[in-house]
Amino acid sequence: MKTFNALRQELLEKRLALSHHAELHQSLEKMLSDYLATHKVNSLGIYWPIKGEFDPRPCALEWVEKSASRKLALPIVTVGKPLTYGTWEQDTTLVKGHASIPEPLLGESSKEIIPDLLLLPCLGWSYQNNQFWRIGYGGGYYDRTLERYAQLQLPTKALGLAFKAQEVKEGDWRPQTHDHPLSDLLKA
Repeated sequence: MKTFNALRQELLEKRLALSHHAELHQSLEKMLSDYLATHKVNSLGIYWPIKGEFDPRPCALEWVEKSASRKLALPIVTVGKPLTYGTWEQDTTLVKGHASIPEPLLGESSKEIIPDLLLLPCLGWSYQNNQFWRIGYGGGYYDRTLERYAQLQLPTKALGLAFKAQEVKEGDWRPQTHDHPLSDLLKA
């Protein structure tokens, strides 16, 4: 088994290479659009893509335009804490957050919400113990957030977005005790 850092670097290089394949992105965008059309979601937690991640924003913006009651939210990072989500529209004031990733500035243009569904970018993914698992950068932000929501008994779901080539076979990686399984995974 590779070290976590070596595995993450290999997965990042693989995802960066895949980031230029428009047909993969279009396929994943269609899957996401179909998923949102067939599941009851009123508030959607998305992410600002970095390092070759699939960009959910165009699909999410199209989804939110179909109903005035729908809300989009972006994560706000406080180091070592669960994520907070702030509502996001195209004119929401954004500031550079942790790792220079844009995040909403809570106040007049953005309010804190707890989304029904979180879209999670995957550096890698694995199917083990009859569940999908997300491999991320190792900061634990999504896991802490999902743990917090579970403790509050909130029904928030976690949907991973990935490419098939990012799969990590059992034996090459194992979920850790702090890891939370995904509710579902879309992969192109």
